Amino acid sequence: MYIGRFEMRPFISQLALLGLSSLAVYALIFGVSLIFMPPQRQAVGMDTARASSTLFATEPKYVFLNRSLLNTRHNKVLLLGASNMAVGFKQDKVQQLIRAAEVNNLSVGGSNVTQLRQIVDLVHEVQSREARRHNTFVIGMWYGLFVDDSQRWTTADRQAGDTDIDIERYRYGFFRRTEAGPVAVLPPRWLDLGVHIIHPYLVIDKLVRDATKTIRQMISIAPPGTSDAQRNIKTVSEQDKHRYLAFWRKYMGEGKLSDSQFQTLALLVDEILATGARVIVVDLPIPHWHEQGSPYQSEYRKRAHELLAALSSRSGVSVFQLQDVGEDDEFSDEVHPKPRVAEQWAQQLAVALTDHFGKDGGMNENVASGELPKNALHQLTTVSK
Repeated sequence: MYIGRFEMRPFISQLALLGLSSLAVYALIFGVSLIFMPPQRQAVGMDTARASSTLFATEPKYVFLNRSLLNTRHNKVLLLGASNMAVGFKQDKVQQLIRAAEVNNLSVGGSNVTQLRQIVDLVHEVQSREARRHNTFVIGMWYGLFVDDSQRWTTADRQAGDTDIDIERYRYGFFRRTEAGPVAVLPPRWLDLGVHIIHPYLVIDKLVRDATKTIRQMISIAPPGTSDAQRNIKTVSEQDKHRYLAFWRKYMGEGKLSDSQFQTLALLVDEILATGARVIVVDLPIPHWHEQGSPYQSEYRKRAHELLAALSSRSGVSVFQLQDVGEDDEFSDEVHPKPRVAEQWAQQLAVALTDHFGKDGGMNENVASGELPKNALHQLTTVSK
């Protein structure tokens, strides 16, 4: 036994030396990464539309790693949906129009309801009970939100069932995969520390994405980089219409909209209400040509009517119908409103939110049970052309 202990000493010494050397190398890389690309965190107002210009690079990563900013006792508006929600209600435009709350855009392109629910869960993880009570979630819905998980999250580049948010959960080891689902390895209260520690990896990821940007734009169906002025004058050709409709048929898959996604949205609203927060559901429009050419829109209209009627009966929920808005020249493609139209949407939502929070920034008594003034609802549903 004495010989065994004696022989183990060099091994332990070498192991300790290796560990210290590794820490020293990482400390050096860490320091260089901080100098090369300092941490970027705004004080308030998350906006996934700015994700590509930040260290986080992508919308899912931006939401996952930046969400601790939402642990405040201030009134917060949390815009939630897919890309048409982010484009339709731009964070900066809404924030300029409403002073009674912090406006945050948490919308992630390509989301279905499952991913929206994950985002809400992640927000709740980092918030205190009091902070949750000051949330007002504004959820934008349309038929593309109700694609089944088996269709949306089964691709060659991911483990079947993993959403974009799941990929970020596992990417840096903050969560581990189990049969019961993701389990946190890093306690949510230590999220900021964890983000600080992985800073070098974030820098590398960002550099790689920037270096491959041109290639990714070439293979994208809607390459980024178009200016607001160009979007405002853009017209959708017949060829584009056929291409867009083909894309959504492939994206949604054959058959009906997902029953589970409608059920999940109802559960999500109930979970938000249980925290003492409020929910505004906005029924987002699409161009008339898209409505007429889509095999999913008629079913969506019927099921959305039933769902929204049920949700509007819940205390703490308000519903905005925007389906009367959808003139073809208001959209730059098949789902996204032109910037000039988005400004009008922001103005109308701001009117409702101002009534919602009251002129003094406190919660208006008229909406204590979730009821917004009728005039605000009418104004939002009759956006001027």
